[in-house]
Amino acid sequence: MNQARCAALLLVLAGCAAPAPQPAPTSLAASATPDPARPLPLPLPEVVARINGQPILIRQILPIAKTALDRWQGADREEHKPEALRQALAHYIDRELLLQEALARGLKADTVKVDWSYDQMRREHASEEAWQSFLLRQGLDEQSFKAELRAQHTVAALLDDETRKYVVSEKDARSVYDSNPMAFAADGATEPPSFESARPRVEAALRQSKLEAIQSGLLARLRGRAKIEVFL
Repeated sequence: MNQARCAALLLVLAGCAAPAPQPAPTSLAASATPDPARPLPLPLPEVVARINGQPILIRQILPIAKTALDRWQGADREEHKPEALRQALAHYIDRELLLQEALARGLKADTVKVDWSYDQMRREHASEEAWQSFLLRQGLDEQSFKAELRAQHTVAALLDDETRKYVVSEKDARSVYDSNPMAFAADGATEPPSFESARPRVEAALRQSKLEAIQSGLLARLRGRAKIEVFL
């Protein structure tokens, strides 16, 4: 998962709702049917969803909502807030499903990549004052910031694992190869490699082109067996 995506998920909308009694839960499928722009429950619940019993807090979905809401000002911002929060929740539910599956498979974040991500963000805010201001704007501290980076890279490990397991048929691989054999030739080569010698690269290219479909398929399976309760 690239660093821009990690950073985008760490932008936090200022403010946090107070705890409130929760309405009866609905399934994610049911919650997707009503108008997402319908009025929000007031006061906003502290727990906006549960995924297999794991709570999602309002403060956890604010980072994603802020990215959308920053396009609006004043009254327009308030008008779009319900839809932005519900879309943010849908994204966070997907993220939580993926994270839970990664942990269930025993997958871990690459510590080197996590450290690199942290160092990159830290260099963008060189002074201690700028760094603390950056964290404060997001409602995070040093520990929670690092925890979020680790979670994002754990999800990335799951998607890499799922992609590697994707079976590419010989028919599909040969079709890609036949469309442009020279695309799989070594630099400076004047003739294309044989299909068999190029097949690992062909399969890797095909898996890369199907990343979105692979992720969507994984999420569909996870949703199908998960207990998803939505309170927003």
